[in-house]
Amino acid sequence: MNDRISESEWMLMEVLWQGEMTQPQLAERLGRKWSRNTIHTFLTRLCQKGVLEVDKERSPHVYRAVASREECERQERQSFLQRVYQGNVGRMVASFVRDSQLSVSEARELRRMLDDVGE
Repeated sequence: MNDRISESEWMLMEVLWQGEMTQPQLAERLGRKWSRNTIHTFLTRLCQKGVLEVDKERSPHVYRAVASREECERQERQSFLQRVYQGNVGRMVASFVRDSQLSVSEARELRRMLDDVGE
């Protein structure tokens, strides 16, 4: 995977992670008022980013995800961490803890995860 996936591209990927499909099938599943050209542009970009592949031997062309949702999530997390926290995981976790209302069970789970990392 070469680049980050935009919010609109994520919408397409959410559908394509469910299974391969053609551009018309994708448009139908999205239920959006996107033009055919817009959908084609996003599909082309996602292929260039290495997230999708297209089977041009079939008509209409069939698109399938080649990067899993987990891979894309990992890339997004790493990008966010670098962009916002300069790669400092501790600062990121501290800011999330400070800014949110953790329940007692969530705090215990976080402590358990941090203890597991130290072992």
